[in-house]
Amino acid sequence: MKILGGLYDNSGVAVRALGRVVRAALPQRCFFCGDGADETVCTPCAAALPRTDAGACPSCQLPSVHAQICGRCLRRPPHWRSLFAPWRYHYPVDRAVVAGKRASAFAVLNWFSQSAQFHAALDVDVVIAVPASPERLQERGYNQAELIARQISKRLCIPLDRESLVRIRDTETQYQRNWIERRANVRGAFAATRSLAGQRVLLVDDVLTTGATLNELSRTAQLAGALSVDAFVLARAQPMRRRERIAKFVEQPR
Repeated sequence: MKILGGLYDNSGVAVRALGRVVRAALPQRCFFCGDGADETVCTPCAAALPRTDAGACPSCQLPSVHAQICGRCLRRPPHWRSLFAPWRYHYPVDRAVVAGKRASAFAVLNWFSQSAQFHAALDVDVVIAVPASPERLQERGYNQAELIARQISKRLCIPLDRESLVRIRDTETQYQRNWIERRANVRGAFAATRSLAGQRVLLVDDVLTTGATLNELSRTAQLAGALSVDAFVLARAQPMRRRERIAKFVEQPR
């Protein structure tokens, strides 16, 4: 894995070349159903993937009324301007994102990144992935968010900035933490190594749950002088508390 990470850090040329050789030697099959396909995901499976609602809040991509900013975002606005999240973090998208944490499944991350639709009005100068800690990079060999950011950078023809924002301390897992605990966990986890004055920044990650990590990174970018900050994630998870409230409401007798 360390070897793979090193190859990828050297612009990823060797890894991409190896991928082309493997794809040429083996028949292409859909990641989800296993049927023969021209791409990583076949057309029927791609059409069946759960997408975010057209009427979602533009700030958090959770259900809203008439695509207006929801009450939660009005009460506690995030540090980013808008959020782009093409898919919902439900089955089978969650399976693909988890699989993408393994080097053997880079192709599915690339497919999702290349298939995402962007708003025509998106106007940014630089793409920045959520930084991984040195410990996590050493353990995994790559930064999953950066894999996605590379594809977004190519699609939008916008430079990928790997140096301006860095993670200065590792954080404990955010799993099963609520919003307040997650916000405290990532507070001060990032720093700017140089000015972002006048730059319109697009931050990229794989999944957004409460948004605490992206919010802290957005705050760091703003402190570094960023003119605006937008965010992109492959999938939007529904916060646990909201899921529980919906389930409780549905179970109530009519």
